[in-house]
Formats: sequence, structure tokens, C-alpha cells
Amino acid sequence: MTDRELGDDSSAVPYEPQSKQWPSDRALLLVHGVGNAGPGDYRLLLDRVRGVLGESASKTAIYQLFYDPINDWFTAKTELDERIDGMMRTVHEGLGDSPLAGMIAEFIGDVLWPVLSQAARTSIRESYLAQLKQMVLDGIESGHRPKRQNISIVCHSLGCFHTYEALHAAAAFPTHGLQPATHGVRFQNVVFMASPVQLIRAAAQRLSGLVPGRWMATLNPDGLTRPYEESFGRKVYSVDNWVSITGTLDPIGGYFMRKRAQWAYMVVSGQNSIVDPQDGLVENDEELRTIYAKSIQKNKPPEIDDKNPHSWVGYVVRHSPQLREWLAS
Repeated sequence: MTDRELGDDSSAVPYEPQSKQWPSDRALLLVHGVGNAGPGDYRLLLDRVRGVLGESASKTAIYQLFYDPINDWFTAKTELDERIDGMMRTVHEGLGDSPLAGMIAEFIGDVLWPVLSQAARTSIRESYLAQLKQMVLDGIESGHRPKRQNISIVCHSLGCFHTYEALHAAAAFPTHGLQPATHGVRFQNVVFMASPVQLIRAAAQRLSGLVPGRWMATLNPDGLTRPYEESFGRKVYSVDNWVSITGTLDPIGGYFMRKRAQWAYMVVSGQNSIVDPQDGLVENDEELRTIYAKSIQKNKPPEIDDKNPHSWVGYVVRHSPQLREWLAS
């Protein structure tokens, strides 16, 4: 398959990746979910991550992937109303008779709708790959060969989908210079927080033509897998430690009202699966309904709310010990 078949779009808005000097052999990429975020919007998250890293923060080059230079496609949301409604109906049917079904379906639809735009997905994937290439180049410039680089990724919500797609494209297509065997580029940790990858896969499969595009790793007929490159008859995986973290009240991560929905929860062979019991976050279903309603914003990152089961900051804080072990060891 060629890059053209992959869906490259030469008309995509040019993306200027972040470039940093590495203070050691360690780098971290933070990838947010939906919303027109820019530098400063995730300051609290960045502070929490630095706190988790402790003394290792000063030894880690921390990058953030922002979508703001390529967000013109957000204005096209109204053109996708029919597809968005179709996705929401699919989710609603999967929730059964829950009194919160309508609100949860709307919440999920608001978070996931950008995946319905091929222009959005192509632009973000190519920007993501450009950022990964720049990180590897920065590491080389700082004296660390790709095989000696310790790169980790922490992603949240729809950012998990973009991460999944970008890593598979990196492993599959040699022109990016990011393959694990040919180019020696491997990722020490990739931590998915509230991943909607399986939810997107299920919704797309149930509604024929829901998600446009000629190539999408999420829709691979063989199922969800860790990205790899075939080399001398063996699989060389791109990620050493593949982690999925979600919560029992987080529908984006595949849990509907404390119950795992097998059709919506991401399961990948070799995955380290962690599920937070989130009952203590809210007192009742009405409070949860209010939280979901507040989370639905127009093209903006979700508000920081300690009680929000989908909060990125919440996941980082609750899993500080594990993140420190993975990212700072």
C-alpha cells in the first residue's frame, strides 16, 4: 500500500512540530482529546505530570500535540449531522434502557464526532507523525540514537484514537522513518486513558459508511493490535509497555453505568489493563448527568472537574505511582 492509499492530503494545513533539546535520553508526548486547545489550555495537566515525574521532570523533554493549527475542520461539524446522529443512535441502542442513555450518547457523540471527518483524521495523523519524527530528530541532535531513545506517550480520550492510528501508520509505512526494526524507533510506554478506539470500531462496523476513509488501522478486519513491523519472519513491536486505563463511570472508555460494554472497551493483545472503580466520584446518577452535560462544550477542551469520570487530570492524579514507575524509571 502506498502513502497515497494511506490517505495523504497535500492540501492539509502545514503543521509546525515542537522542537526541544533533550536534557537526557528521555522524552514524553502528551496528546489531548477533542477540543480546540492551544498552549496554556492544559497548564494544570502539565503541572501534574511534572509533579508525577519529580526529579526526572528536569531530565525529560516534554512535548504536547495541539490541533489548533489544523482546526478549520471544526467549522464543518454541521455538515456531519446525519453521521453524528447515526453514531449516537448506535451508542444509545448499546446502552439499553438506562435513564442516562440519552445523555451518555450525546456525551459520546460530542467527543467522537471529529473522527467522522476524513480531512480531520488525515490532518491530525500527518501532524502527529511529523511531531514524532521531530522528537526522534531532537533526540539524535542531543546525542541519542533512536535505539537508545526512551520515548513515552500519554494520551486521553479521542487523542487515544489519533495515537493508535499514528503509531500503526508509523510502523507500517517506511517513508515516515519511524519503523521499529528498520529505523530502530520504539516507544517505551504508551498510556491510553479513556480510549474510544474499540467504541469507534464498533460504531463504524454497525453503520456501514459511517467513518469515511481508505485506510484506518482501527477498522483492520483482524481486530485491534499493537503496531509492529515484520522483520526476518518475526514481529518487532513499536511499543514495549502498552497500557489502557479507564474508569467504571467513563463511557468513552467503554464502561456504561459501572458495567463494561465488551463492544466498546478496548482490548489489545499484550495490553496492561487498569480499570478505576469510580463510585466515590459522584453521589448519584443525577450528579453524573450534570457532569456529563457540563462536559459537552462547543469545540473546547473539557473543563477541569475533579468529579468528572472522564477527567484527564483525574486519571493522572489517581495513577501517579504507576506513571512515575513507567515514565521516570
